[in-house]
Amino acid sequence: MKNKFILFALIFSIFSIGYLFAEKETNVIPNWTKLLDPVGNTDNKKYYKRDSKIKFKSSEILVKFKDNAGDSVKSYAVNSFNGKVLNDLDETGISQVELREGQTVEEAVAEYSTHPDVEYVQPNYIYHASTSPNDLAYGQLWGMNNTGQIIATATYGTNNPGTSADDMRMESAWDVNTDCSNTVVAVVDSGVNYNHQDLSANMWSSGACVSDKGVALGACSNGWDYADNDSNPMDLNGHGTHVAGTIGATGNNTIGVAGVCWTAKIMAVRVLDQSGSGDTVTIIKGINFAVRNGAKILNLSLGGPDYDSAMRSAIANAGSKYDALFVVAAGNDSNDLRSDNTYPCEYDEANILCVAALDQKFQLASFSNFDSSKKGVDIGAPGTNIRSTWAGAEATSSLAFASWTKTTVQGTAWNWANCPPTVLYLSTSCATAISGTSTSGYASNTYAVAYAPISITSGAEAVTARMNLYLDTESGYDGINMYASTSSTPSVIFSSINKVGSLSGETNGGLIANFELAAKNCAGSSTCYFGYEFVSDSSINRAGVAITAFNLITLDINDTTQYNTINGTSMATPHVAGLASLLRSFNPKFTYSDTINAIVAGGTTTSSLQSITKYGKAANGNGAIRNLEAPTDLSVDVP
Repeated sequence: MKNKFILFALIFSIFSIGYLFAEKETNVIPNWTKLLDPVGNTDNKKYYKRDSKIKFKSSEILVKFKDNAGDSVKSYAVNSFNGKVLNDLDETGISQVELREGQTVEEAVAEYSTHPDVEYVQPNYIYHASTSPNDLAYGQLWGMNNTGQIIATATYGTNNPGTSADDMRMESAWDVNTDCSNTVVAVVDSGVNYNHQDLSANMWSSGACVSDKGVALGACSNGWDYADNDSNPMDLNGHGTHVAGTIGATGNNTIGVAGVCWTAKIMAVRVLDQSGSGDTVTIIKGINFAVRNGAKILNLSLGGPDYDSAMRSAIANAGSKYDALFVVAAGNDSNDLRSDNTYPCEYDEANILCVAALDQKFQLASFSNFDSSKKGVDIGAPGTNIRSTWAGAEATSSLAFASWTKTTVQGTAWNWANCPPTVLYLSTSCATAISGTSTSGYASNTYAVAYAPISITSGAEAVTARMNLYLDTESGYDGINMYASTSSTPSVIFSSINKVGSLSGETNGGLIANFELAAKNCAGSSTCYFGYEFVSDSSINRAGVAITAFNLITLDINDTTQYNTINGTSMATPHVAGLASLLRSFNPKFTYSDTINAIVAGGTTTSSLQSITKYGKAANGNGAIRNLEAPTDLSVDVP
């Protein structure tokens, strides 16, 4: 076998990228696992495991020490397992720990759990990427005022048009209050384009903010970025900006849309990267920053399938210590949470309100999760065909698979065919790759590449690769590495500095839809060379890989006039977060408990939610604000 790999490396050196096989020559299995790890942790969605939905960081864990364990005890405990403390998550008592080389997360959880000073251990999970104003597009905001209008920019076809008056009754609520400036609402998401024409006036700032650990930072504008660890929470994805617009786009300014809160204080807390992914540590830091700097409402339009004790602790602490309310998304998997899971929706902390998505007839949206046990999902809110602010001007580029360059060094070749659909595949046939059932779809010791020059919008600040694919490979040993470069030279394209992600494992014929990777090296260029590199070892083959759609999406954040219509429980959630902000601003003495009680008591009883949510109601702005007692003990300045 060794001679074969020496020969393989020699042939491979024609492309000047033989470094991969130089590693495997001396140590076959471990280095294949390493090969299929992304460079710089850019790919947070790579953990597709057989018969598993678990997604977590592969080189670290979170350790919750007992309350009486001091710093010296923590250090000694971690050192005894040859680990390294990367971060202490402040008041939670949780430490982010780097594993020793070669140790798996499963092994580490088992080992650390035996230590007498450890309360619990868990992975660092990944979260992926829920009065009438005169604003120009207000008539398209059916969630605020449903007149049975057709949503012209609809992306969800069912029940468009909807039923008149199936909405949040916001116009009656605005008769009472339109001002949210007394309450800071944190958008814990992919950031916010704080320069947007409909958001810039409502962004939060502070002359003396503090970090997630309470360290003085001086003046802060707009929020903080924990995805890139800097002070600039600019949105390179679009999701967070859309959420922010529903909460607090400026109202009555004759342009764009109107948020639930016309004069909000929006704090952008960037915890999801350009591809819409983040992890437990990043999100906890974002939560801690938000509450330490005065946020009373936190919108978390994000979720994952695994119970996360650290995340739950951070949310509970924010409620008990800072009186913070979390409005979270129910998830977009069409699942009944009686038997499936999504978190943080299903944590039973008293300061969480979980929101399902409704369509224009107040029916549960086809994609929305629900809960027939009536425990996790609380209420519903508008979540289809929601028009809101967007992070910038987007453009989509692609190149037909027939025009991609395909080079085989050894084994099975990349090819294209019209199955249909038209696919780029590496397998004995495209049908084999799509079915996911074969154990002989590709040859052992395959090395083959496919790449294409794709013209993109020059000067864009963000470039994202978006694809649909079928993947069935031997987990950890066979799979695809992906690269993005501005160079046309293969040896440069397929080099470590241009690697943007990896995928390995089996989906058993299941489609991975809208998988995204940040192509950061292509930002600002007019051409992006994107490449797939397929690698297999000498044993156990599967069906192969089929790419059924591929696009490069560019984002120009300097265009601050953009809007978009999208769907999701992520879009339902900010409707409720905005309402919660409106209520707490009406009387700053209201607690999170007062706010939840008002939203629930004032909700609209909705037949489609009766047996699948806790309260069987849809959010109703007018009902909620009229279920509050009038503010008292307020001072008035008389001119």
